[in-house]
Amino acid sequence: MLRLEGVRKQFGGQVVLEGASLAVHPGERVGLIGPNGAGKTTIFRIIEGAEGVDAGSVNLRGRIRVGVIRQELEATDSPVLAEVLGGDRELIRLRGEQAALHARLDAAAGGGELDRLSARLGEVDHSLEQIGSFEADSRASSILMGLGFSAGEIHSPLNEFSGGWRMRAALARLLFSRPDLLLLDEPTNHLDIESVAWLEKFLARFPGTLIVISHDSHFLNRTAGVIAELEGGRLTRYVGNFDSYLLQREVHIEQLEKAAAQQDRRVAELERFIRRFRAKATKARQAQSRVKQLEKIKPVERVARPAAAPKIRLPDPPASAYEALVVRDLAKSYGANEVFSGVDLKLMRGEKIGLIGPNGAGKTTFLRIVSGEIEASAGRAAPGDRVRVGHFSQIVLDALEPAQSVIESAGEAAPPSTTKTALRSLLGGFLFSGESVFKKVSVLSGGERARLALARLFMSGANLLLLDEPTNHLDMSARAALEEALEAYAGTFILVAHDRDLLESVCESYWVVEEGTIRPLRGSLDGYLEGVAARRQGEKEEAAEKTAPRRRDREARRRSAESRNRVHRETRDLKKKSATLEERIHRMESEEDDLKMQLVEPGIYDGANKAKLDSLLERHKEVSGALRADMEEWEKIAIAIEDIEAALREEE
Repeated sequence: MLRLEGVRKQFGGQVVLEGASLAVHPGERVGLIGPNGAGKTTIFRIIEGAEGVDAGSVNLRGRIRVGVIRQELEATDSPVLAEVLGGDRELIRLRGEQAALHARLDAAAGGGELDRLSARLGEVDHSLEQIGSFEADSRASSILMGLGFSAGEIHSPLNEFSGGWRMRAALARLLFSRPDLLLLDEPTNHLDIESVAWLEKFLARFPGTLIVISHDSHFLNRTAGVIAELEGGRLTRYVGNFDSYLLQREVHIEQLEKAAAQQDRRVAELERFIRRFRAKATKARQAQSRVKQLEKIKPVERVARPAAAPKIRLPDPPASAYEALVVRDLAKSYGANEVFSGVDLKLMRGEKIGLIGPNGAGKTTFLRIVSGEIEASAGRAAPGDRVRVGHFSQIVLDALEPAQSVIESAGEAAPPSTTKTALRSLLGGFLFSGESVFKKVSVLSGGERARLALARLFMSGANLLLLDEPTNHLDMSARAALEEALEAYAGTFILVAHDRDLLESVCESYWVVEEGTIRPLRGSLDGYLEGVAARRQGEKEEAAEKTAPRRRDREARRRSAESRNRVHRETRDLKKKSATLEERIHRMESEEDDLKMQLVEPGIYDGANKAKLDSLLERHKEVSGALRADMEEWEKIAIAIEDIEAALREEE
């Protein structure tokens, strides 16, 4: 379906991709991973055609439709459901024509015009049936509700929702459009844990091909069957989920290291012989032979081992009272909209709480009340003696002063007595070292800004931390470092996160925000998520009943059957040939991969193995050439099948 070959891309003097190659087959689910700034989003832009390449090639099979979210939906007064339905342009076009035809029929005088309009209406009705128009509203509603919209909210104007909710609507529109190749860039960032669980199940049933960028290892384990790692401008493909990738990568590096060491020893031996005997007439022929051997050696690929996992070092928090937070009869309303009421909770020193619940239920509102940023409508949330509250949120990130340097920003949050040396040491604990402490906030990446905000939080002496999605901008290594630090942290915190691995690793218990209250969770996180999924399924079924499709009449079923039969007859031989080619391509790709592995085996470049090496190289050349030829023929057949099917649809 998709093949990148030797892609090179640079911006100014910075080379982002260098010799990047990747094959993605129909129906595969690929997790694209790599550090922040490695070029993952650039690869997406190249695939969708928004960026060109400086060298190499990008080949997409036939006329596949690529789906990607380019931006959040504009805040219009159009209902959310209508915006999502707009993801299917053909559906909207045909429905518009259908409505116009009905209006013209009502005004038609009769005779030939009436016959012509009726005939066209029949064609449009048939086309709408073929593309699933009767089920479209129900399907769009189901997707929206899976992503957290209520049955009532899907009919509300889009401009009543925040940017985060409009991003959810944009994701729903993309999923509804059913592209052949779906590109998702950090799709969980705007979702709550309940919606992430739904999305995992939806993508497992998605019939097309998926490439997803994510730093969430749990999400990748549930959705990806292939991992493509982008490092140093190159792509490496591993078959399996994220956990499998970690094991395979270690084996791959060990194999390359052994092959490189063996090659280095061989090169050193040849060079010593050449230096020693090149000047001696009796050995000149042997020395020249060694020179030719040396020239033929193709350097083994060198892969650097991953740098040691970074460590975030958190300072010990000051001691606090045993009761860190007491919440009594807490309520919050915005006008007539009650967020929650009657909340009674108690948080003890050293407890680590995960705050869970749907987006919009009041998690962030609760944290802002506890931090003192906003007032409660009733009741109180009172920190205990010697408790100092610190809050991490998107608002905190946005409030960082752009003109300050990292060390200046940190110094602003630290106690006045903190020395520059101590500041640098503390910043080092949050992965800022050397000259990076003098970078301006305005040029920091999202991940760097998040780490700076976290550093300021921990430097402030807070011992009750309110953490609202702290991993949203962090790459995998920084996420892992924060997770390890929070596990070892001796203080108290309340954590909001959509990252399930983080929640389960660092939280001892959970509070649930839903249905106008906040309560301790009784039971496991798995059990809670299963209950949420069951309730949402019930809501979907209820909504589906209200938008149930009309029953198809016998003539419509007959026409549909005739159409399918005709398509089958016209394309049967081509599909057989396509299947044969696909099987042969799969065998050759496997053989090509096996040949590549043999060509990096230790000792393959020894003189004693020359015959075997020559045979492997010749076979690799044959297989590669045959594979290219078969891929070109397969693509031509796929296009021919699509053309026949399109022509038959037009005739109908």
